[in-house]
Amino acid sequence: MATIPEMVSYLQYGRAVLFEAIAGLSRRELTEIEIYPGWTMKEVLAHIIGWDEQVIKNLILIEQGQADQIDYLDAEEHNRAAVARWRDKSWREVLAAVHHSYQQIVDMIAALDYPEIDRRYERRGRIITIRSYIIETMVEHIRQHAAEIELWRQSLDDEIDPAAIVLQMKQSRAEFMAILDTVDEVEATDKHAAGHWSISDLVGHVADWEQRMLQAARHIYDPALPAVPPVDDYALDWDEVLVARRAGKSWPENHHDLLKIQVAVDNFLIDLLPGDWKLRGPFPWPDDQGSLAELIANIGWHYDNHTPKLRESIRD
Repeated sequence: MATIPEMVSYLQYGRAVLFEAIAGLSRRELTEIEIYPGWTMKEVLAHIIGWDEQVIKNLILIEQGQADQIDYLDAEEHNRAAVARWRDKSWREVLAAVHHSYQQIVDMIAALDYPEIDRRYERRGRIITIRSYIIETMVEHIRQHAAEIELWRQSLDDEIDPAAIVLQMKQSRAEFMAILDTVDEVEATDKHAAGHWSISDLVGHVADWEQRMLQAARHIYDPALPAVPPVDDYALDWDEVLVARRAGKSWPENHHDLLKIQVAVDNFLIDLLPGDWKLRGPFPWPDDQGSLAELIANIGWHYDNHTPKLRESIRD
């Protein structure tokens, strides 16, 4: 690498490998499933931010001729502090921060004169250069994480159990529907199941979201089919819009729509091959994507989310 632009390109390659490794992971996979003990991908990025920030401090000291002032850090303690700092931040905030810290480093390297890359500095009896101590170390660090992430992703795919997902979804559905079987039309329209929603409203809501999830699943299975435009960030408002659109529908109509979409989901699942469950694509809610397996599981989880309130409304 004979030029500063080539050095910058090398740094960009190192970071691109990381983001390629996490591309397509769902919000749940990024923030809830551990890749290392106690660390999700969110914590991994927080760890990287912490070291990026240390690199920035080190570069400043080197440029000021104070390489011997670079601290020897306790790596475990440094990692704990970096992770703790970002623990309560959102995934979006952490992702923005890791892009920002990386760009600061790129800008600092891009501003150097080329001879500075290999200029020798003494750090407490050890000779270092920006190339070896900063650039090579950064890229190797990220490449190691990226390789481990790829192995972890493969383990996620290997753990997909289509039969178990379908069974859980159908059990969740059956529990929800068993409660509905005890409801008459008067109760369906008069009793509240979620806030100001009637039981009929809730059933229409579940039908609409199941329809959206099925459409998204079909697109993941066959990208030639249209994607489902995600709702905006105000999910509750969108739910209200969907319920308002059904304002003129009766309880029998809402109930029929739910039964109809359930049949459509079952028919879709029949044709899936084992490898299809690993396909990935956009989910029908903001800033999320993932495997077809997780999207189908979400259909069951949606029933689980509403079953307690539905059961409570029947008791009232």
